[in-house]
Amino acid sequence: MKYYVYIFLFWLFFTACNNSNQQTDEKAIAIAGEKSLTENEYKRFNFFSESVKDSSAMARKLIENWAKDELFYQEAKQKLLPEDMDIEAEVERYRKELINYKYEVKLIENNLDTAVTKEEIQAYYDANRDNFILKDNIATVNYFKIPVASKAIDKFKKAIYSPNPKDKDQLKNLCLQYADNYFMNDSTWLLLEDIKKEIPQLRDVPEFNFYAGRYFEFTDSLAWYYLKIKQIKVKDALSPINYESANIKKIILNQRKMKLIRQYKEQVMEKAKSEGKFKVN
Repeated sequence: MKYYVYIFLFWLFFTACNNSNQQTDEKAIAIAGEKSLTENEYKRFNFFSESVKDSSAMARKLIENWAKDELFYQEAKQKLLPEDMDIEAEVERYRKELINYKYEVKLIENNLDTAVTKEEIQAYYDANRDNFILKDNIATVNYFKIPVASKAIDKFKKAIYSPNPKDKDQLKNLCLQYADNYFMNDSTWLLLEDIKKEIPQLRDVPEFNFYAGRYFEFTDSLAWYYLKIKQIKVKDALSPINYESANIKKIILNQRKMKLIRQYKEQVMEKAKSEGKFKVN
């Protein structure tokens, strides 16, 4: 984004310089120092309003904003040193960087292989285990939050504690009908701190009381809560691969992007050499 800002600032500077040198017979609707705002320039603001009153207020605001920017620019020209005003080389560098960036985006869009296999993710994970050390406690859980006034709480308890696998389907149906919130994905890791935010009573539970197989039940004035810890990984332990897989995929794709651009630049260089367009005197 910084590139667009720099180019936009350059455009403002260039426009202001050109406009100050142009001779025009157009009627000026506002004057700010040595600069006049013509009707045609004002029309380029392109604002819309539903009422005449709003339109008048908006017009005044736009003109005042234009005047502030113009007066600030005029003072900057007076106060800055000549060397500070010499920005052509700087602007050209930003322009070059912006054009190169846009071309890189096009090359990546048209040529990057975005398919990342499980084997590639596993290989990267195995080769960089030291980079995947947990900074926070994480867990896989079953979690249910049921309104305390719900008549289905007993049905939830029966399905939750039932050893019959078929009752899991009933539990899902109950969640869709009655639960304020629930989570039943055993393979997705969650930050333990985020789980505590869902169940306020967990904030008073010591960290050592969170372990695989442990379950909690709480009731307050709003809801009945149930939480079962399926798996847990503590801070400073090796992060599980399925917790890191999305991040690893981004890393692999970023490496491919850099390699693609580097190889393309080398090809451009070799072509220039073969055509005699590059030489060192």
